[in-house]
Amino acid sequence: MSMLNWGIGDLLAVTQLAWDLYHNCYLVAREAPDDFRQLVNELASLQACLRTLRDDVNSDKSFLDRLDDNRKNTLERCLANCFDTLRQMQKLVIKYRELGVGDGLQFWRKLKWVGKQGEIAELKSKIMVHTCNISLCMSSIGNSSLARIETSMIKALERQEASTFVPQTQGQDNEEEDEIDELSPLQKVKTAPQAGRNGSPEVDGLGLQGLRRAFTGATLVDNMSSVSPESTPSTTSEEEMSEFGSPKMAKEVPIFKKAPTNMGKMRKGSSSSMDHGLKLFPPSPKISEDNAREIPRSSPAGDDLKKPRAKRLMSTGGESGGVMKSNGVGSKAPNVNDVVAEAMQELARVRQREQSARPLRIVRQDLIHRPHDALKERFQELAEDELKIRRLNARDWLRVATWWLLKARFNTRVDERSQYMSTRGSLSVSGLSNGGRSAINQAYVDLLKASWILYNIILKDDNDKASLMTDENRKMFYNLSDGISEDLSDFQPVDAPEKDTLLGQNYNLWELLQPEEETYDDEDLLPGLENGRWITVEQDDAGEEDEQVLFRTFVNAAIGGKRYRMRSKGAPYMLLLSTKEGESEPKVTVCNQSGTLCLTRDFTIEDLQDRDLPLSPFAGSGISPRDAVPLNFGRMNITVAFTNEDDLQQFMYIPRAYFDAVKRREPRHFDKATETLLFKSSVEVFEQLKASTMKPMSPRQIFRSCDLRVLETTSKEGWRTTRRVVISSSAGEPRPWCTELFLPLSRVQIRREGLARQLTVKWSDCTHEKADKTDGNYNKIYTYVYDDSNPNIALQLLFRNTQDASHFEQTVLHLSIAPIFSTSGTDPRLVYNISDTEPNPKNYKALLLTHTRFDWRYSELFYMYRDTDYQFDHSALRVRLPQVYYTDYISTFVDKLYKTPPDEPPRFSHCEKRVGNTPLEFDDEAVAFGFMSALTANHELIFSRRAHYITTKPPKKFGGTKSNKGTAEIQLWLKGNSVRLVSRWEDKVEDKWITMQVPRNGLAHSKDTNRASLPKTEYDRGRKLDMANLVARDSREKETGKKVGPVTIAFESVRHREEFAAALEGKAPPPANQRSAFDDLMDM
Repeated sequence: MSMLNWGIGDLLAVTQLAWDLYHNCYLVAREAPDDFRQLVNELASLQACLRTLRDDVNSDKSFLDRLDDNRKNTLERCLANCFDTLRQMQKLVIKYRELGVGDGLQFWRKLKWVGKQGEIAELKSKIMVHTCNISLCMSSIGNSSLARIETSMIKALERQEASTFVPQTQGQDNEEEDEIDELSPLQKVKTAPQAGRNGSPEVDGLGLQGLRRAFTGATLVDNMSSVSPESTPSTTSEEEMSEFGSPKMAKEVPIFKKAPTNMGKMRKGSSSSMDHGLKLFPPSPKISEDNAREIPRSSPAGDDLKKPRAKRLMSTGGESGGVMKSNGVGSKAPNVNDVVAEAMQELARVRQREQSARPLRIVRQDLIHRPHDALKERFQELAEDELKIRRLNARDWLRVATWWLLKARFNTRVDERSQYMSTRGSLSVSGLSNGGRSAINQAYVDLLKASWILYNIILKDDNDKASLMTDENRKMFYNLSDGISEDLSDFQPVDAPEKDTLLGQNYNLWELLQPEEETYDDEDLLPGLENGRWITVEQDDAGEEDEQVLFRTFVNAAIGGKRYRMRSKGAPYMLLLSTKEGESEPKVTVCNQSGTLCLTRDFTIEDLQDRDLPLSPFAGSGISPRDAVPLNFGRMNITVAFTNEDDLQQFMYIPRAYFDAVKRREPRHFDKATETLLFKSSVEVFEQLKASTMKPMSPRQIFRSCDLRVLETTSKEGWRTTRRVVISSSAGEPRPWCTELFLPLSRVQIRREGLARQLTVKWSDCTHEKADKTDGNYNKIYTYVYDDSNPNIALQLLFRNTQDASHFEQTVLHLSIAPIFSTSGTDPRLVYNISDTEPNPKNYKALLLTHTRFDWRYSELFYMYRDTDYQFDHSALRVRLPQVYYTDYISTFVDKLYKTPPDEPPRFSHCEKRVGNTPLEFDDEAVAFGFMSALTANHELIFSRRAHYITTKPPKKFGGTKSNKGTAEIQLWLKGNSVRLVSRWEDKVEDKWITMQVPRNGLAHSKDTNRASLPKTEYDRGRKLDMANLVARDSREKETGKKVGPVTIAFESVRHREEFAAALEGKAPPPANQRSAFDDLMDM
C-alpha cells in the first residue's frame, strides 16, 4: 500500500496558497523595504516550483505511483513544511492587511515592519529551503543524498533561528499587539539589509535565484516566477485569486486532511511540530544510491527538535554559529546559504548525469560527398601533427570544424557572381574553372574538412564523449552536422570531382600563422583568448550573451611590422563588427583559427577617414590599396584586405550609418566660439522621467546601452559658457538615434539612489512659457524663459561603474577649469579665474557654491568683478556678496503674439547677465580667510574683527573721537612685506569703504585700552572695493587725490586690539585666556 497520505487536492491547495501570497505581496512590494522585496522574489520561485509539480501531476496520473516510498515520504514532508511556512506568512500578512490602508506607500507608512526584519529573514530562508527541497525531489537525485541535504537544511534553519531569537517580555508582547495602531515613518522602514543575521553576509542579498544561476546556469523549474502576478494561473474554478483580508484568505485551507492520525503516527519518534514550520522525519536507514553512507533512523538533531523552542535554543547555546551534534559528533551547523549552494551543486551534477544519458541529435553523414582515400590520409597526417603540439578536446575540434563550414560558405558567397547556377539550382563541382583554383572548389574542400573532422575525429574518440554532452556542445554538434549536410546538398552528386582538382586546393586543417601571431603577448588585448565565442554556425549565436554580431567575414591580413608581417592568402582571419550590452560603440575584432590572436577595440569615426595607401603591405598582390584597411590595436598594427568589394562596402556602411545618425554628439565648429568634449561614457540604462513627479513616463521611455556626452561651448566672454548633453543609441539599434539637451552651468540637481552607479538628474531649459503681459490690445505676449527653480527635464542614468557616475557628477557640478581655491567637505566652495578677451578684456572671479538639499546636490555659479562690495562678519564667519552676477539663458522665442508651433520648440539662443546676491557661511576661520584671499589678486587676509568705530577725524580738545558712522569691520591684508587696512561701515554710510597702507611699526596704542591710533595716513574712500589692489573706488565725491588724516580704531575688547597689533607687527597673537582690567570693566 502506498505510504502517501495526501492527495492531488492538497497539492492544489498548497500551490494556490503560494500563488495568493505571491500575488498579494507583489501588490505592495514596490514601496516596500529591500528585505520584503527579496522575500517576494523567493516566494515567486516557490510558487513557480509548486506549479511545475502540479502540472507534472496533472499531466501524468502515474507520476506519484512511480515514486518509491522514501521519495514519497520526503516529498510529503517538504509539502507539509512548505504549507506550515506559508500559513505562518499568511497569518502575519492577514494581521497587517486588516489595517485597511490599501496598497503601496500608505501600507508601509502605517506598518511597523522594521521590527519584523528578523521574521522576514527567517521566512525568506525557509522559502529558499522549501523551493530547493521540492526541486530536488522532482529530480533523479539519490535518496541518501536527498536525506543528507534535508538534514543539513534543518540544522541550518535551527542555527539561523537560534542566532535571531530574542526572548520577549510581556511588555514587548503588548507592544507587538498595539503596533498596528501606531504610525511609523517611511524612513524607518527603508533600512539597509543587515548582514550576518544567519552567519553569512550573503544570505539576504544573493537568494535562491542567485545561487541557482551560480551553480546551474539555469532555473530549477520553468521560469514561471517571471510571469506577472496579474495573470491568473491555469487552475480549477476553486483556485481563483483572493485579496489580503478576504474571507478566503482568512479561513483555514484544508490540507493533509485525509489521514491526520497516520501522519501523527509517522512523526512518532521524531518531532511532532516545529515552531519554525519545518518538520523532521527519520530518513530511511537504507541507502539506495551507492551504499557508501548510512543515515540513522533517528538523530540527535531530530530528538532535539522535540523540545520546546526555548529549551532547544538553550541546548544549542542560543548563538549563531553554535556547535550542534550530528550523528554523535560535534560539528558546526552550516548556514542556509551554504546548504542551498551545496544542493544547487548536487542538482547540477544530477542534471549533468541526466543529459549525458540522452542521445546526441545528429544529421547522418552524406554518403556521396566524402573525401577520397588520399585526402583522408592527408587530413589524418595534419591532425596527428597538431596533436603532437597540443591536446585538443571535443569542443576544440567542434570549433575547427565550424571554422571550415564558415569558410566554405564564405567562398561560396564570393564565387556566386563569377560562377553560374545550373537550371536545377545546384552547383556543379567538376564543371567549374579549368585551373581547379576557383572559390567554389575551395568551398567544397572546406566542407569535406568539416565533415571529416566531425565524423572521423569527434565521433570516433570514445575517450572524449563525455565533453560532448554539455548543452552548448550538443547544440554546436547538431548545428554543425545540419549545416554540413545542407551545404553539401547544394552540389550535384552526378559530377564527381577529380582527385587532382581537390588536391590542388588548400586542404590544410590549420591556417598558417604569421610570426607576430605565435609570439604576441599582451594581457590587455588577449583577455583569455576567447575567440571561440565568435566561431558559431549561425551569426546570431556568436559572442557572449551580452554581445551582438553585426557583421562577420574572412579577410587577409598583414600583422606586425615590416620585418615580420606576411601577406596572407585564402582569407585566414575572421573580421567582425559587434556591440556589447552596456556599451554604445561598435567594436571591431580580428581573430585567427588557432586562438592565439583575438584583438578587439572600438571602431571610431577616424577609421572611416579616407587614407592614401601607396605603401600598403598588399601592393603588387592584385589587391587595390582602397581594399586594404589599417587597424591599430595598441602595440599591434594590422592591415586587413578584403577579397571582394561587397564585404568592404558592408564593413564600412554599418559604422558609417551609425556615425552619421549620431553626428550631433561630435564637437561643433564656430567662428567665435570653441566647443570641447568634457565627458564621455556609456550608460547601461537611460530613462526619461516626468520632472514634476520624478516618476516614469507613460509609456516608459527606457533605452539601453547608450552613449552619454557632455560638451562645453566657450566664447570670448567667459560668463557666456554653455553646455549641452548628447545621448545617442547603441550601434546595434536597427535605427540609431541621437538626442540633444541644453545643460546650464548652474542649478543642475543630482541625486544618487539605490546603486552607487545610478544617478537621477534634473534641470531646467529655456522652454517655460510666460505670458504675464499684453500688447495693449488685450493680446497676450508669449515668451519662453529659463526658470532654474522649476526643472522640466529629468533623467535616470545607470552607469557601468561607480567611477563613471562620480566623474559625471563632478563634471556637471563643477567647471571644466582648475580652481584656484576649494574647500573640503560634501558642499565645497570653489573659486576660479575667468577672462574675457573681447570686447573689453578683463579678468574676474567665478564662485561656485555647492549645496545639498534633502538628497539632491546642486551648484550655483556667480561671477564677481574687480570693483565689488562684500560684508564679512568675523563673529559668525559669514560673508554676504550683495553685488554678484549670474547668467540668464534666453530662448529663441521672445515677445511673440502666438505660442510656439509644436514642430518648432523654443531653443537656447544666447546669454544675458543678471545681478544677484548670495550669503556664505563657514565653520573655520582659516577656511573663511582662505576664501576671501582667493577673491583678490595676491593678497592674504590675516586679521578681521568688528570695531565699535573707526574715524579719520583728529581728537577734540575737550571730547572724545567717537564716530557717528557706527560699527565697522576692520581687516588687515598682507602682500609681501606690505600691509593694507581695509574697513567697511554699515550700508547706511554711502562711501562705506576706507582703505590705506599702514606701516608695520606705526601703531600707537596703550596697554589697557581698546583703542589703537595711526598717525597721519593717506587713505581712500569709496562705495566699492577694488579686489585686485584693495583700494576703495567709486567715491561719492569726485575729488582726485588721496585724503590724509589720523585714524583711530576702537575695538570691542582689549584682546582684539592686541590681536590687531600682533598681526600688524607680524607677531604671534596673545594667549586666548589673557584678559585685561578693561575687559572686566566692559563685561560689568
